[in-house]
Amino acid sequence: MELGKNPATAVGRRRESGSALLVSMVLLAVMGLIGMASLDTVMRDRQVAGFQSRAQTALYGADAGIADSLEILKNEVVGSALAPGDCLANALGTTTLANGTVYGPDTTVTPNEICMLASADPCASLDASIEVGQPIYLNTIWNMRAQGVAVGGATSRLQATADRCHAFNN
Repeated sequence: MELGKNPATAVGRRRESGSALLVSMVLLAVMGLIGMASLDTVMRDRQVAGFQSRAQTALYGADAGIADSLEILKNEVVGSALAPGDCLANALGTTTLANGTVYGPDTTVTPNEICMLASADPCASLDASIEVGQPIYLNTIWNMRAQGVAVGGATSRLQATADRCHAFNN
């Protein structure tokens, strides 16, 4: 045995040989698992973002349907025989937008058209219309429903009410 060398330390070093390799392999495996979990999280986030995008597109389609319904209500010549509960004959049709989104009447409810809910007080802008033999202009409240369907199949339904100054007894 040589002077200055301890046999116990030589045996200890032989037992430690390869432990650095084992520790580094375990660390690499753990880092690989963290990387795979991160990749899975990113993929799920992208999937959720796609779902949200399709839902938002469907909502915009339904909103376009409500806007068209308001335009129909604004331009429709409403007769004097119309009473609360009646619906317009010129109902909202089905339309396809450039991005493939389809909007139209809400087909899950009846009636799915533009319908008068009630008539109320005389129109403030036409107070002088309450003359004998002249039409009476009353505020009317209308209900309209629309739905939008995005390309991915997401569906959004909207219901809105609007008011209109309407001539009665003409």
